[in-house]
Amino acid sequence: MPKVILPQKNIILNVENNSNLMNSLLIAGLPVASSCHGEGVCSMCRVKIHGQTNNPENFEIECLKRNKCEEDERLSCQIRVNSDLIVMTKYW
Repeated sequence: MPKVILPQKNIILNVENNSNLMNSLLIAGLPVASSCHGEGVCSMCRVKIHGQTNNPENFEIECLKRNKCEEDERLSCQIRVNSDLIVMTKYW
């Protein structure tokens, strides 16, 4: 079972393998910024990840560019958790 480590909150979550990061955070009661409800278009749920994740799809890459996100940011709604991850964001 992968761990999602949130150093800003001093929290470690055990999540199901291949679970969606945004959903896992919401289930744990953590706030996740979003206006598109996980559709991958608003970029508000962007996070910085340390660890292995699935590769971003083209529409995620375009959303990140369109919304002028930082190079090392990903959309939490598009990340599948398959290994331990360290997750940080500006809104926590």
